[in-house]
Amino acid sequence: MSQEIWEEFVKKYPQANSGKLSIEQINVLMAEYIERRNASAVDDFDGLSPHQMHLLLHYPLAEDSPLKWVAPHYESDLDAIPLLALSDMLLAEIQKAGELRLTAKGNLPVAVCTLLVKKNLIDWKYMKYVKILSEDNIPYIWPIKEYLTTEGLIKKRNNKLSVTKKGEKYPKLGHSERLLQLLSFFTARFNWQNLYGIEDDGEIGSMGWAFSLYLFRKYGHETKNAQFYADKWIRAFHTQYWAERNNPAYNAIISDIRYAYEHRFFGCFAKWFGFAEVEEIQIPKQVISLMAVKKSETLDKCFGMR
Repeated sequence: MSQEIWEEFVKKYPQANSGKLSIEQINVLMAEYIERRNASAVDDFDGLSPHQMHLLLHYPLAEDSPLKWVAPHYESDLDAIPLLALSDMLLAEIQKAGELRLTAKGNLPVAVCTLLVKKNLIDWKYMKYVKILSEDNIPYIWPIKEYLTTEGLIKKRNNKLSVTKKGEKYPKLGHSERLLQLLSFFTARFNWQNLYGIEDDGEIGSMGWAFSLYLFRKYGHETKNAQFYADKWIRAFHTQYWAERNNPAYNAIISDIRYAYEHRFFGCFAKWFGFAEVEEIQIPKQVISLMAVKKSETLDKCFGMR
């Protein structure tokens, strides 16, 4: 037990420090105090309780989580979700080929990458500078291949990809079931350091992704600077930096966290899943652009709030 919790407890129940109560009596009071504490709203969590935050972190789609999975009610609207549509398309291309030969580096053929990119499902501000539409050059293609491989939907042998038995059954699943599987991979098994290479083992943006979606579902009806959400994430998960946000000595690290969060969560995750409308606005005489974000109808069709 932390000193802070004990001090709060004694302030609430001064009799616990009087020496007149037994250990059993103190434990009963402590249990009562902890239960109330875990159910109380916390400003750093945007009004959520510690219990609700625990659910968002560890059981994001549980029955009593603040975030509710509603996608099964909108099956017919989910097939246009960019990352889901592209993963389905890549799986179909591999199945059509029987065995899809990879490049010498083990990458997807340029022709297949070109097919995926030309669908124009995901826009990327640097696309105009790309001369060869390859797996190495397009940021969302490798994650799709990694998903199909990690989930056992495709396998690699002799530098060729083929569809597994599990992969043959996969297209028969409903859109919401496939989307949930893709979402689970992206939020639980995919390292977000691949999305932006700050040295944090992919924590920024990935940790508390459900909390971020909860916030976006709550406030995203209005276009906001993505920093609004980045700051709420820092306040919740990096309180030591948030406390020093007005200290010039911390400007660089807080700026790095904000940029990594905005790029990973909105520029990649929310955009690739079709949850966000993202616009990057170049500020005169500055290298870093402002990211303006607003939730999409797709987000509301995938997640509700309790």
